Amino acid sequence: MSALRDLTPLLKPRSVAVVGATRDPNRIGGRAFHYLRRFGFPGPVYAVNPRHGEIDGERCHARVQDLPEPPDMAVIAVPAAAALDAVRDCQRAGARALTMYTSGFRETGAAGAALEAELAALAGSRGTLVCGPNCQGVANLLDGMNANFSSALAEPGLRAGPVGFVSQSGLFTGILPAEFRRRGLGLGYLVSTGNEAVVDFADVLAFMARDERVRVVAGYLEGVRDGRKLAAAARAAREHGKPVVLLKVGRTAESAAAAASHTGALAGAWEVYRAALRQWGIIEVDTIAELFDVIEAFAVCEGTARGDRIGVLTNSGGLGVFGADRIRARSMRLAELGAETTAALRERLFEFASAANPVDFTLQGLTDAAAVGSHLAHIARDGNVDATLAFFGVQKRNVDALIDEIDAANRINDKPLIVAWMHGDPAAPPRLRERGVPCVDDPAAAVDAARALVSWGAAAARPARPRPPLPLPRAAALTARARGALSEWRSRAIVAAAGIPVARGALVGDAAAAVAAADSLGYPVVLKIDSPDIAHKTEIGGVAAGLADAAAVRAAFDALVRAARERAPAARVDGCGVYEMAPEGVELIAGIKRDPAFGPVALVGMGGVFAETFGDVALGLPPLSADDARAMVESLRGYPLLAGARGRPKADVAAVVEALLALSDLALACPEIAELDINPLRAGPGGAMALDALVRLEDPAPPAAGARRSAP
Repeated sequence: MSALRDLTPLLKPRSVAVVGATRDPNRIGGRAFHYLRRFGFPGPVYAVNPRHGEIDGERCHARVQDLPEPPDMAVIAVPAAAALDAVRDCQRAGARALTMYTSGFRETGAAGAALEAELAALAGSRGTLVCGPNCQGVANLLDGMNANFSSALAEPGLRAGPVGFVSQSGLFTGILPAEFRRRGLGLGYLVSTGNEAVVDFADVLAFMARDERVRVVAGYLEGVRDGRKLAAAARAAREHGKPVVLLKVGRTAESAAAAASHTGALAGAWEVYRAALRQWGIIEVDTIAELFDVIEAFAVCEGTARGDRIGVLTNSGGLGVFGADRIRARSMRLAELGAETTAALRERLFEFASAANPVDFTLQGLTDAAAVGSHLAHIARDGNVDATLAFFGVQKRNVDALIDEIDAANRINDKPLIVAWMHGDPAAPPRLRERGVPCVDDPAAAVDAARALVSWGAAAARPARPRPPLPLPRAAALTARARGALSEWRSRAIVAAAGIPVARGALVGDAAAAVAAADSLGYPVVLKIDSPDIAHKTEIGGVAAGLADAAAVRAAFDALVRAARERAPAARVDGCGVYEMAPEGVELIAGIKRDPAFGPVALVGMGGVFAETFGDVALGLPPLSADDARAMVESLRGYPLLAGARGRPKADVAAVVEALLALSDLALACPEIAELDINPLRAGPGGAMALDALVRLEDPAPPAAGARRSAP
C-alpha cells in the first residue's frame, strides 16, 4: 500500500505560480490567475508566460526560475508537448506541488500513457506532488485559494463552508457549486483529480478529513488502483470524526474468464467495492440527488443518531404511511413512542388525529404553529427516538411561525431532525438550513438522509483500527513453494493449518487402502476423487457419499477413478480421499479471493451446490474484526436457517465467525493464495467444519499501477 501524502503545498500553498497565464480570463491560464486574485488568496500569485510582460497590471515572468521565491504550488496550463519541460522548470525553481490542467496524457491512448508514465517518474524523482494531469484543478475556499478553472465557480453566491468534495469527474466541479448555491450550503474544498498520475482520490480524502473546519467529506468515485490506501483514508476520516459520502459508479459485472472457484465467481469487482465501503464506514449513495441530500444532512445537522429508531411528524396521513414503508425498506425502525409522549401529543392534537408514530397533525399547521412545534419537541425528546423526520406537504400558510417552531424544537434536541418540504413555500428550505435544519424535497429523500446519519453513527461507534492478524507459519510453509490449483487433500491441509476444523480423512491410492481408511474412520464414509485438475468433482461423478460398508467403498473407489479417466482424461489423479460423514447442519460457503485493487477478500454465503445459483453472500476485507465477521454472517438472507428458523436446531454462529477470522488471518499470512473455497462449511449446533476445500496459488501481484481500476 502506498502511503497517504501530505497535500499541504497543494491545497494550502503559501504562494502560487500560474505557468501559461494569459490576459484572457476565458482561457484556463487566464482564469486560474484571475480566480486566485478574485477569491482573495492571501499569498503571492505569480504569472509565468514568455509572451507577456504584464497581466492585469502585474508583472508576467518569462520563466518560473525568474520568480523572486520558489512557489509552493504551480498551475501548469500549457499544451502537452510543453508540459514536461514546464514540470522540470518548476522543479528547478523549487515548487513542491503542481496542478496540471494539461490534457493529452493517458486518456488519449498509448502515446499519452507513455508521456504520463514519464511525468510520474519525473515527479517521483523529486517527491513533487502532482494533481492531474487532465484535471480541472483544486480549490480551498476556506483559505481563499481557487486554482480550479470551472466557470461555475465564477458565479456569485457561493460561500466557504464545511464540505470537502473530491471528484474523478470534472463535471462535478460544475454541478456542485450550482447545487450548493441553490441550497445555501458552504463549500470548503473542491478537487478534481484527473488522471491521478501522482496524487489520488485517497490522498485528497484523507487531507480534507483532517481539516478541523470540515464536517463532511464527499466525492464521486469511479475506481481506485490501491484499495488499501482508500481504507487508510477512510480510517483517518473516522479517527477525526468525519463522515465520508461517496457516489460510486461502474456497478455492472466485469467480463472476465470464469473463475476456478465459487468465491472467484461471486466476489466480483462491484461487490468488493460495496463491501469495502460498508466495512470502512463510508456512506454510499445511489443517485446524484441523494448525494447532495446526504451532504446537506451532515453539513447542516448538529445532532448525532445513536440508533435506527425514527420518529415521524407529518401533515398528511398518506405521507406518513409512505415514510413508514420507506423507513422499513431502508432497514430502520419506526420508533415506539413512550406513554408520556403519546399523552402529551393527544393534549394538542385534533380529536380525529392519531398520536401513534407516524404522528399526523393534519391541518393544524395552517392555524396553530405552536402546537406543531410542541408535537415536534415531544417526539424529538422521546428516549425511544434516535432521529426525527417532519413531512410538510404543500405548506404555504403560517410558514414564518412554523420555521420558528421547528427551529425551537431543534435547539432543545441533540438528535438529527430532517424536514421534507414538498411543494410548499419555496422560501422555507434555505431559511431552515440557515438555522441548522436540513430540508429536502420529499419524504423519501428525508428517510435516505436519515439512513446515512444512522449508518455513520454506527460506524463511528466501532473501533477505527483493525485487529492485528495472527501469523500462521504452518499454513505459510504449505503455500510457500506450490503454485497453481491444488488438490482437495492439499487444500484441506492449508485450511486445517489456519485453525479451521476439517472432516477427518485419508488420501489413498487403491481400493484396499480405501477400505482400511474407512474401517478406521467408521462407517458411513464419503469418497472423492483427488486431483488438482478437477475443481468441481460432482460434475464428473467424482463423489460417492453414504458408503456403509467395505464392499460399497471398493466399488466406489473403482467407479470414481474410472469416471475421472473417462470424463477428465487429461487430469492428474492422486487417488481418492476417504472422509468421515459430518454431522447434519447448514451448508455454507466460505473463502478467499485476491482482488487486483483491494488485495485479499473474505467471503461467506449459503453454500453447497447452490452457492452461485442464489448468490446469497457477504464479503469483507481482511483484517476482519469479530464484529465485521459476525455482521457478514448476519447479513445473509439465509441467516434465519443458522438462527434456528422453524424449529431447526441453532447453528454455532460463533464457530462460523471464528472460521472467517481464521480465513482473514490466512489471507494476510499467505499472499500467494489467489482463491480459496470451503464449500461446504457445515455449521451445526456443535461447531463448524470444512467438508471440501479448493486452493489456487499464484505469485503475489506487484503493487497496482497504471489506470485506476473500476467495475465497468
